[in-house]
Amino acid sequence: VGSVRCLSVTGTMPGGSCVMSILSGGVHKPYKNYKTDPLLKKSYSVQNAADSAGYYNDLFLDSIARREGNQKIQFIHAAPGVVNSNWGTELPWYMRFPVRCMQSIVAKDPAKCAEFMCDPIVKSASGTITRESQEPGLFILNEDATEGTLTKGHTKEAMETVWKFTTDILGKVGIDINKS
Repeated sequence: VGSVRCLSVTGTMPGGSCVMSILSGGVHKPYKNYKTDPLLKKSYSVQNAADSAGYYNDLFLDSIARREGNQKIQFIHAAPGVVNSNWGTELPWYMRFPVRCMQSIVAKDPAKCAEFMCDPIVKSASGTITRESQEPGLFILNEDATEGTLTKGHTKEAMETVWKFTTDILGKVGIDINKS
């Protein structure tokens, strides 16, 4: 599915802090069974796992972004696209060869991807990030550092459902994210 990394820029920057998750911002399909099977116990597939990971990430980050006290924090979910990284080197030879060839032809250079992914962090920290909407919430970043859009299934009801599900799971291990 990919990896999720959070980066933070803090201090006395004019734009405040920035939290970025790099996975699949806005490009995944909504996971339709988020209410009835949030853990994919009955509907597991690679596609559902990928969709739920990106969908839950969008919904959860948007929920955090809209919470009281987070107005000066820019929450970003990025979709880096295809990057010519080491991904695929662990595959069997008959899969590795086509994947690595495809990467060399269509994938972007990792340094260019890093530049695109860091662009909104730097702009947020300097207070120069621009958004089409001035509403609080999640900023979706496309692979070319332009603003993306949320999936069609990104609703307030879905945000509330995923928030509750996540807080319940974290509560089982003693983490209460509703305190702040």
